[in-house]
Amino acid sequence: MRLIWQKIRAKAGLVNSWLLAVLAFVLPLSTSAVSAVAILILLFWLLEGNFWEKFAETLFTPVAVTVLAYLALLCLGLLWTSYPVEGFIVLRDHWKIALLPVFLTSVRFEQRWFYLSSFLAGMTAAMLLTYLAWFGLLQYADVSPTHLTPKTFHVVYNPLLAFAIYLILHKVLWGGYEKKVRATLLILAGLMSFNMFITEGRTGQAVFFVLISLLLLQIFTKNRFRAILAICLLLPVGGSVSYLASPVFQQRVDLALQEVDSFKENPNTSVGLRLQFCENSLLLFQQNFCLGVGTGDFKSAYAVINQQKSPKSIPTDNPHNQYLLSAVMLGLPGLLTLLLIFVAMILQARTDEDSILQRVRFAFPVFFLVIMLAESYLKVYQTGFFFVLMAAVLYKKQPEPQPKGRCWLILSYRANIPGSACSQHIDDRLPHLQKQGIEPILLTGPVGQKSTFWRHYRSLSIAPSGIRFELRHFLRRHLQKRWQFKIVETLLLLPVLPFYLLEKIIVNLESEWSWGLLASLRGLLLCRRLQPEMLYSTGGSASAHIAALLIKNWTGIGWIAETQDPLVHDQDWRRSRLVLLLYKNLEQLICKQADLFVFLVQAAKEHCQQRTGSCRAVTIYPGAEPSWFSQVQYVKSDRCRFAHCGSLAGTRNLAVFFQALEQVVSRRPELRRLVRVEVYGSFDSLSEREMKRLRLHDLVLLHGSIKRQEALTAMQQADCLLLIQNTIYFSCETIPSKVYEYLLTGRLILGLLHHNQELETMLTKNGHCVVPADDVQATAAAIEALLDDWKTEQQDKRTVVTETWTVAKAVDRLLCLTEHRCS
Repeated sequence: MRLIWQKIRAKAGLVNSWLLAVLAFVLPLSTSAVSAVAILILLFWLLEGNFWEKFAETLFTPVAVTVLAYLALLCLGLLWTSYPVEGFIVLRDHWKIALLPVFLTSVRFEQRWFYLSSFLAGMTAAMLLTYLAWFGLLQYADVSPTHLTPKTFHVVYNPLLAFAIYLILHKVLWGGYEKKVRATLLILAGLMSFNMFITEGRTGQAVFFVLISLLLLQIFTKNRFRAILAICLLLPVGGSVSYLASPVFQQRVDLALQEVDSFKENPNTSVGLRLQFCENSLLLFQQNFCLGVGTGDFKSAYAVINQQKSPKSIPTDNPHNQYLLSAVMLGLPGLLTLLLIFVAMILQARTDEDSILQRVRFAFPVFFLVIMLAESYLKVYQTGFFFVLMAAVLYKKQPEPQPKGRCWLILSYRANIPGSACSQHIDDRLPHLQKQGIEPILLTGPVGQKSTFWRHYRSLSIAPSGIRFELRHFLRRHLQKRWQFKIVETLLLLPVLPFYLLEKIIVNLESEWSWGLLASLRGLLLCRRLQPEMLYSTGGSASAHIAALLIKNWTGIGWIAETQDPLVHDQDWRRSRLVLLLYKNLEQLICKQADLFVFLVQAAKEHCQQRTGSCRAVTIYPGAEPSWFSQVQYVKSDRCRFAHCGSLAGTRNLAVFFQALEQVVSRRPELRRLVRVEVYGSFDSLSEREMKRLRLHDLVLLHGSIKRQEALTAMQQADCLLLIQNTIYFSCETIPSKVYEYLLTGRLILGLLHHNQELETMLTKNGHCVVPADDVQATAAAIEALLDDWKTEQQDKRTVVTETWTVAKAVDRLLCLTEHRCS
């Protein structure tokens, strides 16, 4: 019985994929058929099951999320409406677009052109009916040779016809068909174009010219001048020919112009009413800018302002403009959310560059953005269904191919971010995992660029702090000028500010803490599809471990948790007690449920075990890549170059080093001309003040942020590399990742360390110099000794590396432990 049920569920999905094609065909033909097929699709969708996968796919399709956000806002608008019954009528009018998740998860990606072709077949059948009526061979209801569509169906028919013409011309240009097929399609496009101007829909006729203009821009993508020239020549000619050749089009254009001219005297005409609706609705929007009048209150609010401003005009419950309807009911949030739907479409069209439907993906939002100026098309029955069906077909994401062998799902908020130590840690390991036969699958935050080499997925944070953090990073990448950044940041983040402050009052966690919630759902979907053999959470953010913990509980897949910095510190905790409690509980859960808990420092592991008891914890030094350090030849200059690479902030600064250096050059002035301090990366305000106070600015050269390879080159050309730790308890549990790069250069290292015996042993064992980070005298003595050595040494004096820590060794050790080949 269970096997039979599974077969029925599997067939349900197949049936639905064909029912969508039927829906596309009947869409321009029969509203009753559309309703019947839509109900069948919903029933088979429920029968098929797999709701977790469907939920996850919907959640990670931006177009679907924005549509659902718009619907959620309509529901929320019921809270401040004065007429709830009218509000539910509004929701009923918009119920079609709530089917987007159903259609999206029923569409078969490989059948997308089949659905579009079914729609074109339906439009061809509808067009043939109008031609039969035009020739007097078909008459029913009010259809006649002078009125080719039933009642007001031209309001829907002509816009759909315009989009069908665009699709056919797209097939002709980029479909790759033989000449006979292209000729047939051109004839069909010609018949439809002629039909456009013997039917009455002015909105469709207007959007037809817009889509033809877009098509010309797409044809001449590499030569915009030719595109604009073609538009300027062809459209006026086409419009003039249509006007002269089509009495229907001529009559509709003349009538529209006449109604505009007589608007003040007689607003109760087709165009006049739309102008009056627009004028009054804009006043309503200005009066209810923040939240609108509420879902359902448009009719009553409009009646009041209509009586005040235009008592002779007919009142309405629909301004025949989707933007104004949303703005009046829901205020600025409603208008922005509506526009966000089409922004999401355009952004997805830009990112999916290889898609054969990329041009159509641009055309679809342009199409709706235009026609919604003339009617509230998302609430109109056929166009509401057309919107969700085409959105599902066009913005369905391609299913991921199955990995050819072993694969790991790697969860790290930061990846592929130049200059980020957390990102570089995992970025460096990916090639070595691949060499070991493991395909790395990345699941990260949106801060870094999407990798073009690895399979890479990204998720967003949902808390106000995460939205703020990620939006600021996005703006910094795209807005180079500070004033532009500040203006846009203020405008976009102002609505988030109250919620951000509330979040920080309740719980002051790291900005990306909420990333783990969506990442866990995305990770679950990936695990179901790709079947990774291991979860690997790393990257420095606790949210990666939260996501991996949830996925582990849902799937039972093995889990490696790697903490680059300890989650909890036994002393000098700088956040609230609540945050400490949360992190302690997370640490306990990792110890209990992770198959392997990896630390980068032995002291951090020992402290964790003291807090939590026994767990399968190991220490693996991350290492660096030796191949990076074989290209540069050291050349001694006329000055001893002290170089610091990396960020400076807080108690990790150059103040003690500058004070010590000032003592040395004051006591022995002849050494001043032999010293240069080169700073690569950030330069904090305390270091800058100390440099100026001690008048050492002539000895300091600030390079700012540079690329990693340039930093590695600078390390190899330095005479002494500076390593500086924070003077807080936390330093005893961390070893900066650049230590391993410093060691592989073979250059001398001067380490200003703070109670870190492990790092001190690592450096002194390899012949480097270590002093306390807060001891000016010891630092001065070390600097003086180094300068004396440098003066007497004419050749390249390299330290002897007695033990090397490399990325390859770290990955080998990690795999050895996960495969239980070592302990």
